[in-house]
Amino acid sequence: MLKTWPVYRVFKRELLRLAQQKSIRNLFIIIPIVVFLVLGAIYYKGALREVPIAVYDNDNSTLSRTYIRFLESSPNLKVTTYLSATDAIENAFVEKDVQGVFYIPKDFYKDILKNAPTQVRIYTNSTNIVFGNLLYKSAVEVTQSLSGAIVAKRMAPLGINPNKILGTVLPIAINTRVLGNPQYNYVYYLLPGLTTVLLQMILFLAASRAFNHEWKKNTYSQLFSLSEGSITAMLLGKYFAFMVYGLSLCGLIFAIIFPIFGIPIYGNLMHLLALVLLFISANILLGFGLSLIVKDEIIALDAAIFYNSPAFIFSGFTFPIWAMPWLNTLYAQIIPYTHFLTAFLKLYQIDTPLSFIWPEVWKLLLFLLLGLLMISIGLIINKNKIFISQKTTVA
Repeated sequence: MLKTWPVYRVFKRELLRLAQQKSIRNLFIIIPIVVFLVLGAIYYKGALREVPIAVYDNDNSTLSRTYIRFLESSPNLKVTTYLSATDAIENAFVEKDVQGVFYIPKDFYKDILKNAPTQVRIYTNSTNIVFGNLLYKSAVEVTQSLSGAIVAKRMAPLGINPNKILGTVLPIAINTRVLGNPQYNYVYYLLPGLTTVLLQMILFLAASRAFNHEWKKNTYSQLFSLSEGSITAMLLGKYFAFMVYGLSLCGLIFAIIFPIFGIPIYGNLMHLLALVLLFISANILLGFGLSLIVKDEIIALDAAIFYNSPAFIFSGFTFPIWAMPWLNTLYAQIIPYTHFLTAFLKLYQIDTPLSFIWPEVWKLLLFLLLGLLMISIGLIINKNKIFISQKTTVA
């Protein structure tokens, strides 16, 4: 039967030991605070507003000027430049520092009066796809508004209610309900993903030196003595200490960083906490396993960095996994963060029932078991070290 006192002694010793290590303090305190605040400051505006655009009015009619006023009234756009025939549209992006150019063709008004097909050309600077998508979305909204006004003006002399006219011309209405991030806010979108991937990296890196660092500093005998020779007490004591540090980091993310930047949590907090605990546990045990298998601390750290660095890219957060090449898709499946992120977004943004995240929970449990397996292999590999430590302790 496991004694609780050795577990507590190892736990207390590990808490103090981690606090005294400068590298651990940097990992759990300085790096998260600096990175989280810097990232939040970068995206503090949240949604993009007043994107600078140029307008080239080649028609110069009443209707074209009305269209320009519609563009100016859009909260997403800001008309900063009016081009003329002497200006080259392609050069406007560099010379005028705009992200898009709206070109109103000649005979724009006449073609509309004659019911002839007409179009407004939109040139976008899609070197940044964010601007390209936003300009297209805003252009559609403005053009639809103007088109509706034109239809209503044409039919008004007939004495028909404008609302009925639009219902006849456009019989299918679109009612969009945005879930998760209705504000299209970049802080709400990026910061939760970036903070949680950093949580995994910090925990995994710290845990990957939990045992090999003891051998490097010749402190393993002390650990063995405090645990009274119980490997289980060693593991549990260290696990609980790392869990405290991991939960403290979660507290920084969810109780400080989220409120500072006004990031809402739509899901059940208890369900979210349970998922985070599972995620933290999986990473701690995987790190312990690596620390026991790879005796060289530097090599273990290199392996941990190599394994965790692509986590954000391969998680499907910025590009869907199903659209990646099969090798990338396969790699994404062997990283705990991929499955945690899917479940996290379901709970945190959409507030789905717990039953909807069971596939991801089972996968995280498999990573938990993999960590235990790695620990078992590491203990077998290092049984001679443990035996030597026991002899030293007894002597």
